[in-house]
Amino acid sequence: MAAGRTLSTYKTDLFFLPANVNIDEANNLVAQPGFGWTAATAGAPRSPRRMTPRHVIGRNAASGRRGRAIVADVAAAKWTGAETTWTMIQNDGTVLVMTITGLVGEKATL
Repeated sequence: MAAGRTLSTYKTDLFFLPANVNIDEANNLVAQPGFGWTAATAGAPRSPRRMTPRHVIGRNAASGRRGRAIVADVAAAKWTGAETTWTMIQNDGTVLVMTITGLVGEKATL
């Protein structure tokens, strides 16, 4: 099953990067409002190759499968803790509900 991707805006909080960069993200994650994704910002650069965006890590209780998902904005519900789950589509098309178990901040190398 092929999953589509959408060019969307990621709001970085690293002082040496532009405020907004565009990242290709899976359509199903962009559609979940708790991640803070917005339409791609015209003229914004793509994320640098040596940048690791902030993300949540989680686990599905039934299967034990682990996953991660990029969070586009520090004000997003997934990052602030207002929402504690997200849905992840597996390669076979089935959907897993992931429970957030941790947050990982962004990093980049010049």
